[in-house]
Amino acid sequence: MNEKISYTLVGTKEILDVLDKELDPKILRGLIKSTNRKALHVNIVKPLRSAVPSSLKLGIGIVADKEHKPDGFYAGAINAKRKLPNEPPPGILLRFLEFGTKVRTTKSGANRGAITPRPVIGPKILGSTGDVVNFFNKDFGQTLVELMQRKLKRINK
Repeated sequence: MNEKISYTLVGTKEILDVLDKELDPKILRGLIKSTNRKALHVNIVKPLRSAVPSSLKLGIGIVADKEHKPDGFYAGAINAKRKLPNEPPPGILLRFLEFGTKVRTTKSGANRGAITPRPVIGPKILGSTGDVVNFFNKDFGQTLVELMQRKLKRINK
């Protein structure tokens, strides 16, 4: 699991170099953040929402990763708030679904069975990295243009 995989993004460096010369850094940063969010939403969030059972009351979305990267995001299961103080958070249930449990017994020795693992989130995320790279290789420039046009419409109003 500690393998390093590297991908080459074709054309994005050239686009960013041109935009860096032409745009204010704050505006460029906002455009890049919006493009990253769109890439994650299209390629990771939508497939995850369809893969996770609806009985797990989880939100699947994008969260800002301010701790590690100021402009970074990560996508995945977002833990919902507990409804009651003694109720386990729904994210715990996702852990049991992904990895399963060993055979459980009570103190008196009664068998409570085991939960068999049904990995859903891990394989979906690992399987969609190629889609994210393809998005940046094919649609990065087009998405930036669309976002700049929206921004210009707001400015011109």
